[in-house]
Amino acid sequence: MQVWDVTFDNNVLSLEVEDAAQFRSSAFYKISFRRYVSDWDSNVCICDTGLTYRGLKKVISVLEKGAAKQGVDLHIGQNLLDYIDARELYIEERSKLGVQLKHGDLDLDSEFQKFKSVVDEAMVRPLREKQMRDAFFMCTMKKAGNFSVPGSGKTASVLGEYAYLKHIELVKRIVVICPKNAFGSWIDEFQSTFGDKDPLNALNIHESGYQNINARKMALSLDSGKYNLILVNYESSSGIEDELVNLVKQNSLLVFDEVHRVKRIMGQRAQSALRIAKDAEFVVALTGTPIPNGYIDIYNFLNILFPDEYQDFFGFTTGQLKEPSNQDVEIINEKLQPFFCRTTKMDLDVPRANPDFITNITASSEQNQIFDILSKKYRNKPLLRFLRVLQLETNPKLLLERLDFSDFENVLTDEDNPEDIEYRDYSEDIKSLILKCQRTPKFEQCIELTRTIVGGGKTAIIWCIFKDSIHRISAELERLGIPVCTVYGEVPLEERLELIEDFRNGTYKVLITNPHTLGESVSLHSVCHDAIYYEYSYNLVHFLQSKDRIHRLGLPEGQYTQYYILEQHYLTNFGVYSMDEEVYSRLLDKEALMLNAIENDQLEILPTEEEDLDKIFRPLGLK
Repeated sequence: MQVWDVTFDNNVLSLEVEDAAQFRSSAFYKISFRRYVSDWDSNVCICDTGLTYRGLKKVISVLEKGAAKQGVDLHIGQNLLDYIDARELYIEERSKLGVQLKHGDLDLDSEFQKFKSVVDEAMVRPLREKQMRDAFFMCTMKKAGNFSVPGSGKTASVLGEYAYLKHIELVKRIVVICPKNAFGSWIDEFQSTFGDKDPLNALNIHESGYQNINARKMALSLDSGKYNLILVNYESSSGIEDELVNLVKQNSLLVFDEVHRVKRIMGQRAQSALRIAKDAEFVVALTGTPIPNGYIDIYNFLNILFPDEYQDFFGFTTGQLKEPSNQDVEIINEKLQPFFCRTTKMDLDVPRANPDFITNITASSEQNQIFDILSKKYRNKPLLRFLRVLQLETNPKLLLERLDFSDFENVLTDEDNPEDIEYRDYSEDIKSLILKCQRTPKFEQCIELTRTIVGGGKTAIIWCIFKDSIHRISAELERLGIPVCTVYGEVPLEERLELIEDFRNGTYKVLITNPHTLGESVSLHSVCHDAIYYEYSYNLVHFLQSKDRIHRLGLPEGQYTQYYILEQHYLTNFGVYSMDEEVYSRLLDKEALMLNAIENDQLEILPTEEEDLDKIFRPLGLK
């Protein structure tokens, strides 16, 4: 009887047959098996390298069926069977370990104390107990998520993991893939955490010396050994993918910061992240709460961490994740809980912020008339109505222009598709009214409030959506002699970092920005405690992240934090109405939903944009 001999060595599966020519001419080989073959060496067939354990199981299954049909004796090496068994057990063991870690299993306490001793010795700024627990969790799990709220010190916990892994000589560097606006935070945190104990030597691929892709590839291939922190943004990662793959295979802690930026399931960014992470030993995926797009966000997250095990262990379809039933939600959370840690600011005793200060503003008579026109014209276009009313409140002259969706593409939810929105020009209906509107009451109130704060010897952040608003407020404050800087998308990264540092140093008294540029990672809590919300949307992620620029771990006990919410009110046929008030109320409702989910150790499901807009405009009785 013929024999097919299957062996597995150095992660490569080989098949030895007695007559290669006969085997290769068979229907079985041509139809069923050839797709798995990468090379032949005499009578030995080399299968594709890099097969996952599920791929190996598939090849074995194909060979078993072929051998049975052809009356061939199939020999499978025991080391291959042991490897598959080990991989199948791996995810089950990781799940059990995650539960033990999150429940503070006493059997792991001695390991935690050893970990803590090493990390404390490595740092000049010690971690809080809960941060240390998160660092221990991520380090022990090897691959894990951290869903802690913005401002709770996720970066510091990752640095704790790195400190321990470096001490035991398993890693030499951290490779961070993140938005560009997070680079400065990683650099600052590394220096503040380690000081001279581990002097920072960072490679920032957006520095002037790495303007083209070849320079970036050369730096990663030839110079990476001298860096302990390497920063790459999501947009650039696919172009230097091969270099990153080789780099993170050995001696690297790979971090995906703001991992929800990996959006589309089969998109280029997602596929690149999967390939980069595939062979990394230590991987952390970070995102603040809430998960921005619902449970569908965890699909990429889990596949990045566990590409081999996702289908067999988790097995959630994209349909389940997009529209989960109540039973699905229970199963998803039960499966997911062991693989992420989550810390709130309350866990870390961050001083509570003051109650939000609400400023009620009365619309002018012209604005009331324009509001009525917009409400009726856009009754069936709630998103467009929302955006146009925002313009009415801040600079009505913008209503005479087409909407510039670059102002909104990163502000509203990821479900938005501006191309689907109908552009309609109603300028003739309202042009005469618009021309009567000079500076709006909301603009005047924002300027006056800023003058009061700065006049009291303090600094302020003003949050906007429109670039037009950023420029107009900045020009007026400069006219009044108030030092002001602006940070928004078109400002180059290096200039942003310089402006932020100048704001910290007191060169500027006011920083005007938008949440999609400065809503992630930047820490300003040491120099600023007052923030004005001039324009804001119902996107809870951006609202929470913006608040956490000045309210985060590191504030001394007794330090106040004050947010000023500007709400404009209109007189309508349905009584007094404020879109701002409805949006703010919606944000509070969603925040409560999020906190309740955290309390129950679950991931939250937030309302859709359609539900948000319906609730916001419901008091107007417009359908």
